[in-house]
Parts: sequence; C-alpha cells; structure tokens
Amino acid sequence: MSMLSTGLSDYESAKPLTITVATAKRLSGLGNTTIWALIKDQTLETVHVGRRTLITYRSLEALLTPRLARQARPHRRRGRPCKNLPSGGGAP
Repeated sequence: MSMLSTGLSDYESAKPLTITVATAKRLSGLGNTTIWALIKDQTLETVHVGRRTLITYRSLEALLTPRLARQARPHRRRGRPCKNLPSGGGAP
C-alpha cells in the first residue's frame, strides 16, 4: 500500500499549528534576539506548553508575508521650497 492511498501525504504536507523557536529561526532567517524581541512585543503569538514556548505558525507566516503595495505617496521634495518667479521671468 503506497503513502498516497493512505492519505498520509496530505497530513505531512499540512502546515503545522505551532513551531519551536529554533524552527522559526531556521524558516525565517531571523536571529535569536530578533525572534525573542518579536515574542516580547507580541508580534509573534506564542503558546506555552509546560516550560516550552511554541510560536504559532500563522503569526510567523503573517509577519513574513509581503503586504499589498501601499498606495503610492506623492513625491515630496527635500530642502527649501522653490521661489515662485513672476510670469515675466525677468528681474525688475
């Protein structure tokens, strides 16, 4: 009997509900300090089971999924504003 006929392949390809901090580091490429800072400011949701801290997969996925492009802001020039010259353009 193959794995496909038992339905295990669907189970194995499903996204996990939670992941460890080590797995979150490996999947995201973020460092230990950054992961724990995101946990502290509640950007990443966690679940505590005994003494173990697990990160919800959906919160990590939401953090790393690109958001739709924000509405383009009009270009803002830096520096002093330009002086408005009279329509004649010449000096008085």
